[in-house]
Amino acid sequence: MKKIVVMFFLFLLGITIAPTFSSGTERWIVKYRVEDLKTKQLVLEIDFENDKSSSYASIFAGMEYNITMTLRIPMSVPYATLTLNTRLEHSSLLDRYWEVHSSPPPTIVDYNPNSKSLKIKQEKGTLIVSLYGKVPDKITENKIADGITLHNPFNYVAAELKGPDLQVLDNVILEVIDSKIFEYRNLLEEKKSVLQNLKESSPKVVPAYIDLFESVISKAEDEGERGFVDKAISLLNILTAENVPREHVPSILETFFFPVVGGLALVAVIFGFLFFRVKSRIGYISMVIEDQIRELEGLTFRVSKIDKNIYSNLDVIKNRLKSLVEA
Repeated sequence: MKKIVVMFFLFLLGITIAPTFSSGTERWIVKYRVEDLKTKQLVLEIDFENDKSSSYASIFAGMEYNITMTLRIPMSVPYATLTLNTRLEHSSLLDRYWEVHSSPPPTIVDYNPNSKSLKIKQEKGTLIVSLYGKVPDKITENKIADGITLHNPFNYVAAELKGPDLQVLDNVILEVIDSKIFEYRNLLEEKKSVLQNLKESSPKVVPAYIDLFESVISKAEDEGERGFVDKAISLLNILTAENVPREHVPSILETFFFPVVGGLALVAVIFGFLFFRVKSRIGYISMVIEDQIRELEGLTFRVSKIDKNIYSNLDVIKNRLKSLVEA
C-alpha cells in the first residue's frame, strides 16, 4: 500500500514538473519541414535546436502538404500520455494523416494513421512523424460587403502537442496566404525595386516623381495590411518606370556649341559697336568680322548635320555679322 502511494505522488510530481510550452521554454517539437504533397517541393524548414529557418515558397489555402516533425520528449512520466493532433483536412492524395519514421521510445498508443490525433506515451526519446493533409480553403478571405472581400495572411495551427491534462506543450503554426496576397506581395517587391532603380538612375528623375512613387507605394502597403489587396494591386499598377520626368542635363551639343554661339554673338556685338563708333578703323574691323564669318560658316556646316536648332541659331548670327560688313 505504501509503495502504491509513493508511485502515485511520483506520478503527480512528474506531471507537475513536466515542461509546458510558453515563450522562452524548451521546445518539444524541435524541428519540422513542410513539403508540397503533390509536387514534393520543399516549402519550409524550421530547426529550433540550431536556430535555423529557411523559407522557399509560400503556403497556400486549399493546398496539400506533408509536415515532417521531430518531437523530443525530455523526460519519462509513468502512465502519462501526450496527444499530437491536427486541424488539417484529410488529404485527397493519401489515405492517411500520419506516418511514423522512428522506433520507440516513445511508444504510439493504439496507432491509427487515419485518425486526426496520435496518442504518445510520455517516454524520454525522439519521435519523427509525418503529417499529411490539406489547408482549408478560403481561411484568408473575409467578405465584408457585396463585391468586397478582405484578404489577410492567416496563422494556421496545423499541428498541436498537448500534455496529459490537455495543456498545450507545443505547436506548428503556418502562415497561409492566397493567390491574391501572393500577387500583391510580388508586385510590391517589384515596384520597390523599380523605385530604387529610379533613385539611382542618371540623369536623375525629378524629385517630385520620386515622392509620388513613394507615396503610392506607402498607400498600397497600408491598403494591403488592412486586407484590401485588390485596391493595393490597382494602386501599384499605376506606377511605371517608362517615360518618367527627368532633370535636364545639358547635351554634348549644348555643352560645346552654345558657348561658341555665345562667344560669337559677343564678338558680333563688340565689333558692331566698334564699327559704328570708330570710323577710322572700319577697314580693320571689317576684316576681322569677315574672318569670324568664315569660321562661323564652317561651324554652321558641321552643326547642320547634327542639330537643326543649333544650326538655325548659328545661321542667324552669321547673317547679322554679314549685315554689319555690308552696311
